[in-house]
Amino acid sequence: MIDLQNKVLLVSLRHVDENEKIEFETFFGLVNRFNDNTVVVEKAGGGQINLPYADSHFEPAIDEWYELKSGEWYDEVDFIVQMDVFANELAYEKFGREDT
Repeated sequence: MIDLQNKVLLVSLRHVDENEKIEFETFFGLVNRFNDNTVVVEKAGGGQINLPYADSHFEPAIDEWYELKSGEWYDEVDFIVQMDVFANELAYEKFGREDT
């Protein structure tokens, strides 16, 4: 298990519905707490989100700094997280992939 406590994440969630409408949600966040099932992230812009835990979801960040399309940037990112989020079971059945 990766030690994520107080780590800074760059999170990119790709939301997909059953009509293949895709919307992206990208943000920086700080890990508040985690266990072998869930990672609780405090979003930099406010709010909180729970992400599923799996070692494969957390890729070490290698660049010195990262910038979002919004212009928001952060220079001490520890991990990058990319996940697909399906609106419902039908969306998952139609567009789900093994690596999500």
